[in-house]
Amino acid sequence: MRKSTLSVLVSIGLLLSSLGCSGLSKVDIGRVLTSGRDGWQYPERVIASLEIEPGDRVAEIGAGSGYWLPWLSEAVGREGRVYAVEVEADLVRDLEALVADHDLRNVEVVLGDYDDPRLPDGGIDLVITVLTYHHLEARSDYFRRLRVDLRPGGRVAHLDDRPDAEAPLSWFQSDGHWSDPSAIVEEMTDAGYRKRAEFDFLPVQSFQIFGLDPDAGLDMNAGVDPATGLDPAARDAADDGDGSS
Repeated sequence: MRKSTLSVLVSIGLLLSSLGCSGLSKVDIGRVLTSGRDGWQYPERVIASLEIEPGDRVAEIGAGSGYWLPWLSEAVGREGRVYAVEVEADLVRDLEALVADHDLRNVEVVLGDYDDPRLPDGGIDLVITVLTYHHLEARSDYFRRLRVDLRPGGRVAHLDDRPDAEAPLSWFQSDGHWSDPSAIVEEMTDAGYRKRAEFDFLPVQSFQIFGLDPDAGLDMNAGVDPATGLDPAARDAADDGDGSS
């Protein structure tokens, strides 16, 4: 975007903000001018809200341009691991180049499937999606299957555009590329999760964190035991390995 165009948009934004546009009041206009996306994405606040611990295993499904990878890499530390999942080979190659250029040694790029992120079973502390949730199909089924990838206490965080964003911020949204926050809650609940936290500091995105719901019923068709996050066959194999037979 040309600087003159950006200056005009910022001027319009400041005017609308002074007139009471609540979304724009959450945008750091000065930081947008110097750092672009950081001025409305607030990566430091998002990372702090996720409460990532050093040594955690974190997966971003739909890593896209790799914007979040340096932030996640720093958060998990040298003993942690970040899995950057994409489903298209060209995006995977771009992410691998970014990881190499930034020397992100604790980041692994994963070529996933549309219905399976191909994460290590029982190995993930946190899954995050940013502007990805609305792209997924059969979302309840997807995240029901994902339970097998989570460690005990594992969480899933979704950041996605809201359909109620006000102008001028809504001008930069693609039509239909958003999710109703209440629909996210409904679908995640159906998948066997419970909402743990919600934040409203982002101008156009909802931000919700979910954990496994221990009270969710066992769905044998989905192949996942909600109490353990394991499919029944894996659970039985683990029991046999304990020497109980």
